[in-house]
Amino acid sequence: MMAYTLAAQHEEVSCAKNVLYLEGLGIGGFGSINYERNFIVVNAHQINGRIGISTLNIRDFTNQLNPDIIVPIAVNWLYGNRHKIEIGIGQAITNIVVADKGQPKRGFNLNANFNIGYRYQKTSGGMVIRCGYTPFIEHYKNYKHWAGLSIGYAF
Repeated sequence: MMAYTLAAQHEEVSCAKNVLYLEGLGIGGFGSINYERNFIVVNAHQINGRIGISTLNIRDFTNQLNPDIIVPIAVNWLYGNRHKIEIGIGQAITNIVVADKGQPKRGFNLNANFNIGYRYQKTSGGMVIRCGYTPFIEHYKNYKHWAGLSIGYAF
């Protein structure tokens, strides 16, 4: 088990560095699997990085196996002990199949994303539950309201 050790008033607390979770809706589209890693932990403050993978459609409009790919990336600031406030910013990199003169063609786009929400996570690890408002700016043009709900495990 990889863990940080924090010392406060001669009391040591093991702090989980990694989180794996499934997110419904959120910055990965309709659903994604994600990995987070804490970079900075100071008292009740944490800064972590997140990367995930998602897809919208497995088959393109010609019914061929040609999955759309979404890669959500973000940096988050968390404040709290067991009950945390989470605020983050990032990008969702998309590689989506579109029609070009009747033929499938991949379109690459960047979409800015933000998140503000609540997270339940014990400092030492275990179950993680997240929920929040996760709006994004599609292709840096259209602001979209969105939300997400996650469940996972910290270790």
